[in-house]
Amino acid sequence: MTDPVGGDAPRSTAEIRARAASLPPRRLAVAMSVGEPTARAVIEAHHGGLARPVLVGPTETVREELRRLGADPAGFEIVDACDPEGAARTAVSLVAGGHADLLLKGAVPTSVLMRAVLDPHHGLRAGRLLSDVFLFDFGPGSGRRLVGITDGGVVPRPSPEQKREILRNGVETFRALGIAAPRVALVAAVETVTPTFPSTGEAAELARVSGEQIGGEIVVEGPMGLDLALSPDAVAAKSYRTRIGGRADLLVFPDLESANLAAKAVEYAVPLEPGHVIAGARAPVLIPSRSETAEARLTSIALGALLAPSG
Repeated sequence: MTDPVGGDAPRSTAEIRARAASLPPRRLAVAMSVGEPTARAVIEAHHGGLARPVLVGPTETVREELRRLGADPAGFEIVDACDPEGAARTAVSLVAGGHADLLLKGAVPTSVLMRAVLDPHHGLRAGRLLSDVFLFDFGPGSGRRLVGITDGGVVPRPSPEQKREILRNGVETFRALGIAAPRVALVAAVETVTPTFPSTGEAAELARVSGEQIGGEIVVEGPMGLDLALSPDAVAAKSYRTRIGGRADLLVFPDLESANLAAKAVEYAVPLEPGHVIAGARAPVLIPSRSETAEARLTSIALGALLAPSG
């Protein structure tokens, strides 16, 4: 199979940041914009031309933090909100009303922010399932590419129908970045269908029907071990027949727990500074974990800026 990455598509998180910085800055609503990692990322995104932040939170606290980090509060738009629930609702309303292009979680519990995002009357629902797409750099030198993990943040135990939506969100994220025909591996502990691992049967069925349902030239295979999804050497050693050839772009995991563990291993054991985004809403939603660095948050901001609807 030919390389699905177009000449204009980013091949690394550094290229994602560079691409976002070359475009007009997006308006970024930050829910409860307090806490140093978030503030540092927002300041750098502002100074680097990635985004025009709208900081939602206690006005004086936000101003004090900006000053402490060497930024002039006069250069930022600040919307007052005294508590996490109010900040979440306000930030979501800014995006829903067209006053911001993407949403970033600050010092707000993820559950609080997602409740505002999913509000049927005032949220960011688009009639789609929401799922997290986690992107990281993989491979050496000129062979480096972006690899995605999904869904490690929203749906704990997805049904077969939900897995189809998770797959669709992941593919559309790659296509929005210019990768028209992403190679998709439905990863599992084993490559054969077995009742010991019910997810293997679901993966086999999803692989069978997904091409018709999503369209385009994507290749979806599974169940497939993670080694076979990523390593051509493993494919050769196991004499495994595959069109992906150990070069998967998107890894769809059986459930949130396994995807989240894999993403955390990449981020903290390798380590890397990845980015991730909640796809399927009317606008990109960014929900970094509390332990993520400012650099990783900046990558997510850049990713969201590239994926935000234009106009």
